Amino acid sequence: DNSTGSSGNTGAGGGAAGGGQLFWGEFFELDNLPSVSQISLHLFREEDSKKKRHSRDESNLHPLGSVEIPLSDIRGRTYQEKWYLITLHKTSAGNKEQLSPQASLRIKARFQNLKVLPMEKYKEFAEYVTVDYVEMCPNLEPLLNVKEKEELARALVHVLQSIGKAKEFLFDLGRAEVKRLEEKEALIFRENTLATKAIDEYMKLVGQRYLIDTLGDFIKRLYNSAENCEVDPRKCPPAELSSNQQHLRETCQEVVQKIVEIQGLFPEELNKIFSSWMEMCEDQGKAEIGQRLISASLFLRFLCPAILSPSLFGLIQPYPETNTLRTLTLTAKVIQNLANFTQFGEKEEYMLFMNDFLQQHWDGMRGFLQTVSNEDSEIPMTSFDGYVDLPLRLAVLHGLLVDIIHKKDQETIDKLHPLPSILNEITKSLGPEVPRIIINSQTESSKPEFVPPKDVKKQPMFPKVHRDRNMMKGKPLARTQSAPHRPHSHIKPPLRRQTSSEALPMPEHQADVELNQPVITPPKTSVSPPAPVPWIVNPNREPGEMKIESEQLSLLDRHAQELSELRLGIEQVTERELDMAKRLEDFIIQIQDQNAMLQGEVTELQNQLAVRDEQLASATFRLGVIEEEREEDERKLNIALAAAERMNVLEEQFASMVRDLQQLNENSNSCQKKSQNSEQPHVNSN
Repeated sequence: DNSTGSSGNTGAGGGAAGGGQLFWGEFFELDNLPSVSQISLHLFREEDSKKKRHSRDESNLHPLGSVEIPLSDIRGRTYQEKWYLITLHKTSAGNKEQLSPQASLRIKARFQNLKVLPMEKYKEFAEYVTVDYVEMCPNLEPLLNVKEKEELARALVHVLQSIGKAKEFLFDLGRAEVKRLEEKEALIFRENTLATKAIDEYMKLVGQRYLIDTLGDFIKRLYNSAENCEVDPRKCPPAELSSNQQHLRETCQEVVQKIVEIQGLFPEELNKIFSSWMEMCEDQGKAEIGQRLISASLFLRFLCPAILSPSLFGLIQPYPETNTLRTLTLTAKVIQNLANFTQFGEKEEYMLFMNDFLQQHWDGMRGFLQTVSNEDSEIPMTSFDGYVDLPLRLAVLHGLLVDIIHKKDQETIDKLHPLPSILNEITKSLGPEVPRIIINSQTESSKPEFVPPKDVKKQPMFPKVHRDRNMMKGKPLARTQSAPHRPHSHIKPPLRRQTSSEALPMPEHQADVELNQPVITPPKTSVSPPAPVPWIVNPNREPGEMKIESEQLSLLDRHAQELSELRLGIEQVTERELDMAKRLEDFIIQIQDQNAMLQGEVTELQNQLAVRDEQLASATFRLGVIEEEREEDERKLNIALAAAERMNVLEEQFASMVRDLQQLNENSNSCQKKSQNSEQPHVNSN
């Protein structure tokens, strides 16, 4: 009835301790693993880097080493990330070592072993998720960190897709997002909400074929191209700026053409969701918000991230080189601005030349958004034809919710009623090692048991009391073993304990008599008297017989006393066993409480670490922006300093010219005076 599914997720990146670091990323997901205790990762180097990276020619690969990962080290829902030393591959004498002995590999991995129950065990849980997800999601969202939101959204999307309710689920999330943001529609699907993570996962689930048909060839061509699209004057020579701008225009033109002309089959599920959103917003008089909903979900959450990181979306495996990564980044910026119908501003001055391109393609983008959101559109479409293992996905969702909820306080758990009770019903079938959610007794008793609609009238008012009575009635009648029936002729006398001083062999004709059997005096005939009964004194007996009877009576007394002592000892042992069992149970409960407390502390530390990682990433991003602004300010400052220096030079030249002019004026005046003196008549007196 039960099945077990094992899965492992591994992300690998590389580096060499003490030397230059090599960076790349690869993701592996292994489902339905056999019973193994470790997993091996083998590291290869490409002999000819000019060959296509996605080529599977094994002759092009040179083995470098391997890493062994014990699955016991990465067991659990949380990813474990650390450095692993690489075991170097043995090379021939003529070959040089490709890696240093201290080379290591950074691996982030986890191993989960899920016990999947029969589908009927999940019936009530599936019904609750299907009917009450609108109420469940807002209640759970404040309790989740970003990673838990991603995992919960993924699990819900897969479960509801299998049930056939995923489109309604996404429609309701979009409606709630519009209602929550109201006048802040620019933030739609831009925050780390459950709705944002759900639309991310659903796009990947139903839109993978459309994504490959639309962008697959473009990404492969770009990876094999040597064109440079760097248009920032600070990062490229002035002589190459014009040609790089032309390359970027051509690249963006190719992407826009592939998207707008819908060269691949568009997902029918997305068309229905988009048309529902548009109809809802038009009914509310907010058609522009409907267009923003579609643009944000399709471009902001799907197409543009796929252009920016194609390896994460299954378009290609290797990490892009520096020039290719820069081209992908600039292309994604242009396409996102085109989908948002916004131009580049002074903050990205080097991209201002693309504003003409954006304006030229706005009409085509509006037409595309209208086409994909029109339910009567005649574009070629395809439906999701993948398989979702519903029991497995329900098991994943159950484990995730239990892991999240059982660490919360009682007040929070009570607010989620009846979900904790439904989860506990499934947990009962998984064994004692699975943590259970502690539920208030009043809340637990208010949970209705599942009753088929046709049997509602037959259901008693107090089902739990009815069950207890049945159990009480059944206890006296319960028998685990029965003694075999034997004829009386085969009944053996009970074994008796005999002391070492006893030398009284019993005659064969003296049979044991039951203690409660009445004594019947036999008639005086020639027949031999019956066997004597030790507790009845016969006055006609001889003194020897009286002595024997007295010894037998004392022997029975000793046996009775020993039996009483044995019973007392058994009772004492039983009491000690019960006491030890109770102590053991208390100790187990105490250990479980301590484990839960420690697990809660570990989870809290992990949450704090995740928050710190987010803050660090945000700070790093802001630092990069500040660094760019600083470089821009430094450039402007250098220009200003150069201008000031030029001004100083001009002022010095001007002062020199003024001095020269003054000198010329003085010389001119001196010349004039000399000329005047020379023109006066000279009088000679003799």
